[in-house]
Amino acid sequence: MESITKEKKDNITILKVKGNIQHTDTPNFEKELENLLEENVLKIIIDLTNVKLVSSSALGTLIAMQRRVKRKGGDIRLVITENEVLRVMQITLLNRVFQIFGTLPEAIESFKKLSF
Repeated sequence: MESITKEKKDNITILKVKGNIQHTDTPNFEKELENLLEENVLKIIIDLTNVKLVSSSALGTLIAMQRRVKRKGGDIRLVITENEVLRVMQITLLNRVFQIFGTLPEAIESFKKLSF
């Protein structure tokens, strides 16, 4: 994984991931998400537009964080454009766990329709 950048838009926090999320990257990825939980962030979008590969350990981290965020009344939305990453989400049925969007504006708009 090359980098993770964080930005805020309204009351939504967007994590933009660049580069593949390998097994060795998972601790850094998890730490970024942990920091958001500590800040009590409830609306999270993870932009995977610039990611072509996600390791199984990173998927496990996503699932664990989604559970924790939902327990607090929030949600994690994903932006995926890479066919291979989308295929992995479909094969693992994670497309039923996460709302997945093709563009960042669509994901942002989906949060605006909810009030929490």
